[in-house]
Amino acid sequence: MKETKFLALVACLSAANVAFRIALTGGPPNVKPTAFLVIVGGIIGGPAAGSIVGWLSMVLSDLYFGAGVWTIETSVGMAVVGLLAGLLWHQANPLVRWKLALGGFLLTMLFDIGTSVVDALLFNYPWWTSVLALYVPFISGGVSPYPFGLAHELTTAALLAMIGPTLITQTRKFFPNSNLSKEGI
Repeated sequence: MKETKFLALVACLSAANVAFRIALTGGPPNVKPTAFLVIVGGIIGGPAAGSIVGWLSMVLSDLYFGAGVWTIETSVGMAVVGLLAGLLWHQANPLVRWKLALGGFLLTMLFDIGTSVVDALLFNYPWWTSVLALYVPFISGGVSPYPFGLAHELTTAALLAMIGPTLITQTRKFFPNSNLSKEGI
């Protein structure tokens, strides 16, 4: 029974991430709940669940968008986000909104900077311009003034602050481990 719930959690969060990444393609860039749902998976199901949700979310959605060498780095990067979220907050009770928001912001920043540096190394351009382009693209010579990294990080932080604790607390009720099913907002 426990394994079935674990698989259901991983499957539902991964499928939601794939659907959201595809459905929100035309919207503002990087305003997607991907990192949010990966972090939620790590918090509810633990480091293994977070890692699997992160990896599956990126691999499966990239099959739709067109997989490439970047799929390896983004899937590994998002798996690390889920792993770290699980290590940090799987046993946390109560969940503090501002800590979740700050932690989610920093984990998403780690993902954004890490994948930007790997891209720069793979495609042979300066890593610092890649990182700078996440936050101040017009200074680094980017064609868009849109701060892709900041949009991604703020979206994750806002979702974790607004609905994270309630979603996590309600979902934990379906898991048999009694210390995870207590109310804690």
